[in-house]
Amino acid sequence: MPDMKNESDIFNIADSTLEPIAGSLLVAKPTVDGDGCFERSVILMVTHDDTGSMGLILNHPTDLKLSDVLPHDLIVVDAPLYLGGPVQNDMLFFVHDLGPDLIPDAQAVGNGLYVGGDFDALRRYVNGGGAVDGHIRFLSGYSGWAAGQLQAEVDIHSWAVLDDADAGMLLSGNVGDMWQLAVNRFGDRYRMWRNWPLDPTAN
Repeated sequence: MPDMKNESDIFNIADSTLEPIAGSLLVAKPTVDGDGCFERSVILMVTHDDTGSMGLILNHPTDLKLSDVLPHDLIVVDAPLYLGGPVQNDMLFFVHDLGPDLIPDAQAVGNGLYVGGDFDALRRYVNGGGAVDGHIRFLSGYSGWAAGQLQAEVDIHSWAVLDDADAGMLLSGNVGDMWQLAVNRFGDRYRMWRNWPLDPTAN
């Protein structure tokens, strides 16, 4: 019999929840807000261990372009900039599927995705005409949790953990549907999440 952590919460899912690991996704419960930062967010886990956790929100575009934070002659493409999280927004991160052969020192996080790597190699790839759309996402800031904090949030079902998302879905330009597509992968038992309105007070 599956264990329900809190039967009074209609969003708790009556099944065993995976533990987050590098490369898995955190999918926000519909009622998670976090001042708008985490609302319907899909977060790629980069690290998760006894010292804490770090991830990057993949589906929250900002109003900025890469040229707003980097000199245009450094990287010629004017790619959109996404919000990776509320911590250190002056730091630039990039998630990609290019791998270490093209981007040395890239950190593999699973599901065909990599984080960071040699920025000069990335610059040469982009300025040489390498494809960006569907292959690279630039983000400012990251999402962080103290030791034990994320697991506590998962245990109360603030997040669901997904471990089978592919790079194509996560790096596509259609970020508006990413949360819904991620929730759909959990199947019909998550229909309450899928059908929850963005503004419940409007019903």
